[in-house]
Amino acid sequence: MNKHDLKNLLDWVLHIVLAIALGLLITVFLGRLTVVDGNSMNSTLQNGDVIIIEAVTPRFGTIQSGDIVVLKIPELLENRKKYAIKRVIATENEHVEIRDGKVFIDGSELSEPYVSAGAGETAVENSLYADITVPEGCIYVLGDNRIPDKSRDSRAFGPVSTDRILGKSWIRIFPFSNAGYVR
Repeated sequence: MNKHDLKNLLDWVLHIVLAIALGLLITVFLGRLTVVDGNSMNSTLQNGDVIIIEAVTPRFGTIQSGDIVVLKIPELLENRKKYAIKRVIATENEHVEIRDGKVFIDGSELSEPYVSAGAGETAVENSLYADITVPEGCIYVLGDNRIPDKSRDSRAFGPVSTDRILGKSWIRIFPFSNAGYVR
């Protein structure tokens, strides 16, 4: 191998290493593609939707009520799932109460236009976590599909530590007919 070939080979290796490093930095610190698996977020997100989640807000910003987040909580899920996508209903020190098929935060009824049609009156009220103050460093999450047994969420497993948040939903890129910001 001559000097010119060695230089070209090293140039290629350097470019490949830089591309891999840049790809890792983007997926770890900025965002990643995620495919929705399940119906717990109907009608906001459908099974098979492809979304981009951003990881900047959970690391450096503030997660707020209404945000849709991806959580890594394999010990809390069933069927060998590792990740869940849910809507943040309350943050630390807020009091959550589910009664009469409605969700109340600090005594005020939560307006939830995103909840699946007909699901409001079936919200689980007899859960151990249906009347709770969210601990420091935690969030209370629910799926938008509140029909019983359609969403395994904080009604079943309680508040979740904010360090379990991988990212906040940002943009749906597939199906193309529903592409746009996810709210």
